[in-house]
Amino acid sequence: MREDTNTFAIAKPQESGRVPTRRESGTGSQGELGRMVGIDFARFLAIIGMFCAHLLPPAGIPGHISWLSSIVDGNASTLFAVVGGISVVLATRSYLERGHIAAARWAMAVRGLLVIAIGATLAQAPGSIVVVLVYFGVAMLGSIPFLRMGAKGLLVWAGVLAVVGPILNAQLRGMIGVVGEGGGVSWPQWGEPLVALRAVFVTGTYPVITWIVYVLVGMAVAKLLIGARRNAAEPRLLAWMAGVGALLAVLAVSASALVYGLFGRAAVIATMPVESAEAIDGLIGSPGFGAPLSPEWWALALQTPHTGTTLDILRGVGIALFVIASMLFLAGVLPKAVLRVLEPIRAAGAAPLTVYTLHVLAAAAATVALASVGQIDAPADIPWWYLGPGILGVHILGALVIGAILAALQRRGPLEALVSSISGAVARRLGAVATGGRRRRD
Repeated sequence: MREDTNTFAIAKPQESGRVPTRRESGTGSQGELGRMVGIDFARFLAIIGMFCAHLLPPAGIPGHISWLSSIVDGNASTLFAVVGGISVVLATRSYLERGHIAAARWAMAVRGLLVIAIGATLAQAPGSIVVVLVYFGVAMLGSIPFLRMGAKGLLVWAGVLAVVGPILNAQLRGMIGVVGEGGGVSWPQWGEPLVALRAVFVTGTYPVITWIVYVLVGMAVAKLLIGARRNAAEPRLLAWMAGVGALLAVLAVSASALVYGLFGRAAVIATMPVESAEAIDGLIGSPGFGAPLSPEWWALALQTPHTGTTLDILRGVGIALFVIASMLFLAGVLPKAVLRVLEPIRAAGAAPLTVYTLHVLAAAAATVALASVGQIDAPADIPWWYLGPGILGVHILGALVIGAILAALQRRGPLEALVSSISGAVARRLGAVATGGRRRRD
């Protein structure tokens, strides 16, 4: 099973774990970005996609749902990463607007380091989930030079990296003879720091060389949304985002199918003549491990999930843009009574680090329990509490319960509050920010 997530930047630096009210955070129709309810909805959808990727039977095991896998594989993770880029802007926005550049950089640096530390710890849990937090934490650090950049500049950099990154990824792996390494990058792996860094940036499951593209796109989206809300142009921007997103996804899938049908399939058959056509098609359609299936040009032109090709990136970005725009539009037109009913979903989506951590720990506990059961002779003997719709429902219910509790208490997730508190304290101290928000003189 694969990990399909990636955003845990906190929305806005605050002193306590209390969630600001809608009036305080400016989430009304005329407010600025604040904590957008639609963003939390989009993040919750990504959480559900992650759960599906982890807890439903993969291909080749009875109970596999191919159509659902085609939706969540490689898309839930990129949606999280794009929303993570939005969160990067939200986490540093107040500092930048007051001219505290150093504080903004320190805030993001500390957040990134804390996410790396949590990820390296969580990656030691038993199970098959590839924890993404170390990769995402490094991507957060990589976003620091782009904090002050405008939306156009961010999109240009994202476009360049989306083209160059996959080529470098495939070529470098070929040069050093590494197909894939790194996994969740736990603490023991950092015993060889050069290998761990190589995995994080190039050869791992979520290499930063391509994954930072999603963060940059998310940062650009956040800045566009801020400007649109200030200029009362949000509906037009959301329509543009949804249209462009749908177009990118359709073009990526269509172009990939054309390249594979005309060139890729024959190239694969030529190298594996004993394989059946169905098996080859299944191989090409299965998620990769962070790099194109081959350094050949046709492989670089496929949109196979988790391969980091340009078309894989475009498909993921397109779907993320469409979902984010749809959720923002939905949150803007729903009556307040309906939004109150959906508050547990919003609160769960606003606490991704807490929900994700508990999800991974619960899956790890199930792995330990499965080991105590003894040998599983056939896939059909896998218990419901380890894999399948039953345990998926339990995890979704658990996320909703967490959301309901946080909503009732009007609190943020505990891990979100912890990361925000530590990063805020360091940023104010090292960034020379006085309590009242003025620059402190040394």
